[in-house]
Amino acid sequence: MTTLATRTREIGDIEDFDIEVIDKNGKPVDPKTNGLPKYNYDRKTKGDTTVAEWKEKRFGKTYKGYDARVLKGDGTIANGNLKLSTVRRSYEEDVDTAAKKPAGKTTKKQAAK
Repeated sequence: MTTLATRTREIGDIEDFDIEVIDKNGKPVDPKTNGLPKYNYDRKTKGDTTVAEWKEKRFGKTYKGYDARVLKGDGTIANGNLKLSTVRRSYEEDVDTAAKKPAGKTTKKQAAK
């Protein structure tokens, strides 16, 4: 059976953002949970769609009984009125920031690899 972890990766690959699946009480669902249906979309949602609209029209229709937190590139939760294009751009900004950080010292163990 397909686990929640697989489904969230599948959604992330299509939509270009990460999510955390929660139950209706707002508690994170165990990533090892089995039996979630396939995400039946092969193209990402338009960028001018809001987080709330995506949750209602795509996630909510596919995964009844669950809710999702859409995560920005820095891991914070995107609010409902944020456009998906802004969420996706936050991942690009996160990569740009990481690339500008100075590299740490290489340990002997790393150098030996």
